[in-house]
Amino acid sequence: MVSYIYDRAAGIRVSGSAADIARRGREVDRSGLRPGDLVFFNTRNAPFSHVGIYIGDERFVHAPSGSGRVRIDRLGARYYAQRFETARSYFD
Repeated sequence: MVSYIYDRAAGIRVSGSAADIARRGREVDRSGLRPGDLVFFNTRNAPFSHVGIYIGDERFVHAPSGSGRVRIDRLGARYYAQRFETARSYFD
């Protein structure tokens, strides 16, 4: 999902697993998140196993494995707050 949206909306090519994508980009402090930044979580007991796109107001869009759907969740939701690892930006 992230690769598709970044390519279509910004012409930026990102590829690979969530962990691969997390290794690139500029680190962003959670308090400095801007819409379009990527947020990474440890959801499978593995670092950077899930990624979403921050959309503002402490919310992010993502496609949870196995759901077949794209959805919006809050960074502060207990499940994601406990699993948040880092954020990266591919924008200046």
